[in-house]
Amino acid sequence: MVVFPSPHIVDASVLIDLEHGGLIKEIFRLRHGWTAPDVVIGEVMEPLGSLLAGHGLKVSYLKPEHIQEVARLRQIYKGVSANDLFCLVLARTQKGTLITGDQPLRRVAENEGIKVKGTLWILDELVENKIIPGERAAEALERMKKSGGRLPQEEVTKRLKRWTGKT
Repeated sequence: MVVFPSPHIVDASVLIDLEHGGLIKEIFRLRHGWTAPDVVIGEVMEPLGSLLAGHGLKVSYLKPEHIQEVARLRQIYKGVSANDLFCLVLARTQKGTLITGDQPLRRVAENEGIKVKGTLWILDELVENKIIPGERAAEALERMKKSGGRLPQEEVTKRLKRWTGKT
């Protein structure tokens, strides 16, 4: 019997970080099922949205019960956008992992018992699976920082040191 990995639900912040880092194509070489709600694909600018679908990002269309659940959660978690909550609801219903760079969404996911990871985890996976060398991950990380990516500085510094040997 073939076992498929649980889906990895990505939000717009991660997709934008990866685009800025020049790593969109590379993530699809990882053996993860990448999924995003249709509203997230609409949130990222073209041509990125079309490019993602062309590389293998599965687009999930929201059902009425998802919309109702997001409306309920918006009453509880007022500082989180509806699109982010759609990612959370999708991760829950698909029993997947939420991939986000958004701190408020990360806190809500943890509070709701949903497994959550971020952009840095993807970079780690790309290096550990020998899809890209550490030097390229470091360059991508620097581009993400310069373009305004909100990544945890302490963790960024650790990775840059590990991948480049520099402090």
